[in-house]
Amino acid sequence: MKLKNIWLELKKTNWPSKKQLVQLTAYTLVLCGIIAMLMVGLDLLFFNLRDWFLNL
Repeated sequence: MKLKNIWLELKKTNWPSKKQLVQLTAYTLVLCGIIAMLMVGLDLLFFNLRDWFLNL
């Protein structure tokens, strides 16, 4: 009975079109790239700050 309910819910789902899927995937990859660059930048900043404080 539960599997039947799951199947009925899946049939009601509005799945994205191929175009939407490609666009959303591209947005996700761009956002992940921006976040990765931000993380690397912060990592380098804190690395340099740590070295600057240790060499005082």
